[in-house]
Amino acid sequence: MESTRASGSDQPLDATVAVIDLPVRFAETDAMGIVHHSNYLVWFEAGRIAWMAAAGMPYSEIAAGGHHFAVTSVNVAYRTPARFGESVRVATRLTRLRSREVAFAYEVRRAGDDAFLASGVSEHICVDLQGRTAKIPDEVMAQLRQGTVAPANGA
Repeated sequence: MESTRASGSDQPLDATVAVIDLPVRFAETDAMGIVHHSNYLVWFEAGRIAWMAAAGMPYSEIAAGGHHFAVTSVNVAYRTPARFGESVRVATRLTRLRSREVAFAYEVRRAGDDAFLASGVSEHICVDLQGRTAKIPDEVMAQLRQGTVAPANGA
């Protein structure tokens, strides 16, 4: 996947990564003790929220300003199952930032042994409180751009 560059920077957008560890809860597993596939989307969302917080633009501030990032597409590639009692590490990168769109890439690994579990991408469009497509507010755009050049957590 080719990354876009931050405006005024030679650094690609996806150079900044936010990493969070999450415990696998029993409620997230199926009858086989394996994490149900839908929970990876929940983990992606947690990664997105962590990335925005690390970038200095908490999602709660975007929402309080009258905007949301509605999901327009999600793609997940599953490799190895996660199980109850393990912890997963979700690494999130911003890969696209346009006037009305953002996209994030995710990598999920088992925290204990770094086994590769899944990867994915989510695409979002900025909407107002009525659900109409909107331009990302300038102050939000500026902070997200800054988050791509200021180190978040992780590597």
